[in-house]
Amino acid sequence: MSILKPDLDNKLSAFIDQAEFPCVGAKTALNKGKVTVRQYDNLLCDMNDTDILTDIYDFIHQFEIDQDMYSSLVLTFELPEVITEAVFDKLLWRKLQNLHDIDSCLYDWDDEVDDNPHNPNFSFSLGGKAFFIIGLHPGAKRKSRRFERPALVFNLHEQFELLREQGKFESLRDHIRQQDEAFCGSKNTLLQNHGEESEAYQYSGKQQPNNWQCPFHASQN
Repeated sequence: MSILKPDLDNKLSAFIDQAEFPCVGAKTALNKGKVTVRQYDNLLCDMNDTDILTDIYDFIHQFEIDQDMYSSLVLTFELPEVITEAVFDKLLWRKLQNLHDIDSCLYDWDDEVDDNPHNPNFSFSLGGKAFFIIGLHPGAKRKSRRFERPALVFNLHEQFELLREQGKFESLRDHIRQQDEAFCGSKNTLLQNHGEESEAYQYSGKQQPNNWQCPFHASQN
């Protein structure tokens, strides 16, 4: 089950609220009170998978695009405290695989996106809804990903699609990229446009080799 540590909740708010923090979407969500934080014990633990899914399903069911635009669900983990980019990458995909294996018994993959992590139209799906996922952890090389605890940020893809329909997505995306380069001191080479390269390369924040094979495999149920 999730645990509540107000100090960690406050630290996440402070992390997003840094003056030069690049993600204006996260800042907007914070200012609107639309950042939902759920705290867990260990990213390595399989026993919290069903509780995590319950939190994700609740987030989906409560989400209304008209009133909840710029909303994020953040799952934080107390452990492991010391972690490298390579280890976090493995743990992130292990956790996502576990969640999918349970979820696939209940829901189909969102048919608006592909389930192959190497397909340019890939996006992760849980509860029948596509998500863009951002990993944070203490060992991240980029300052914008370096939070004191491992965390997984879930953003519903339909928010991005609405921004595209409104003609706002590209300008917001480009602004975030410029701010991220200034905040971190270098260009983020991971950032690609959806539909040109799979967003799976961006989830953990680790720079993957050219021959990288994503360890995630969608169920064939």
